[in-house]
Amino acid sequence: MAHEYFSDRELGKKELKSEEITVSVYNGIVGVYKRFQKNFSNDFPDTCPDNGMVCGTDVQLLNAAIKAQIPKMEMPVNVKWDEEEDVDKYALLDFVEFCYSKISDINESDYHSYFKHYHIFFPDTENEKEKFRAEVNQIFARNGIVFYLDSDSMVKRHLPTQLDTVLQNLNVKSKDDRLNELVNLAIENIRKPKEIDRQFALEKLWDAFERVKTFYDPNNKKASVQTLVLNIAAGTAEFDDLLDTEFRHLTDIGNKYQIRHFETNKIQIGSMKQVDYLFYRMIALIDLCMDKVNNEK
Repeated sequence: MAHEYFSDRELGKKELKSEEITVSVYNGIVGVYKRFQKNFSNDFPDTCPDNGMVCGTDVQLLNAAIKAQIPKMEMPVNVKWDEEEDVDKYALLDFVEFCYSKISDINESDYHSYFKHYHIFFPDTENEKEKFRAEVNQIFARNGIVFYLDSDSMVKRHLPTQLDTVLQNLNVKSKDDRLNELVNLAIENIRKPKEIDRQFALEKLWDAFERVKTFYDPNNKKASVQTLVLNIAAGTAEFDDLLDTEFRHLTDIGNKYQIRHFETNKIQIGSMKQVDYLFYRMIALIDLCMDKVNNEK
């Protein structure tokens, strides 16, 4: 696995808060890719002219596949020498996912002396994929970048600690399958790196909020909300008033901002930090609601 550096042990790991992919990070990822290039030989084989056995990676085929799958990835894949050069963040993150999905373990045990190469066999293990993932994630982490490559082959982002804690403990198992689906869609997409996915997450969370408001009475939203608020308050003095105010405020936010509606008179959300804030505020309320409706038969 990736080496742990002295500074990490002594000073602690860097706070993960940046979403910027610098040239040095790009070059680091390219360096890892080049070291693992022979591990692409299962999908992009270069074959021995003598017996047709796999003996390496056909880089031309590999490059063609990368370009077809990730049109904005610069070809050939190589380091950048200009530190001021722009990096297409999403192309690089797609490239990381592509590489992880194509890497195979290899066994070079049959030396062909005439052509001076080894024949390659492919054991049924995934050790090299995990080494690749660990090295890529270390580059992200040591540069304070929020992205990470998960074992499901998807690049995700570390959430702010408080938000991540809520999501880790959120229990979604109500009798309303559509409500459960909306909440789970929101949770899945808020972790993704692309801004459009995170906007989608916010939209689905507000959809879930509107649906949970009709949980007790689909034909009378006002009465349903009153029942839900009273059940959540559970007799705590003035807590029903606090909840009622929060329901109203979040409903107003959904109506005024470009969350579920995108008319020109709606306010556009200005940054991903604001998306995270609104998501965190809403998910805290949804968490309270789910805790109650999960137990309704």
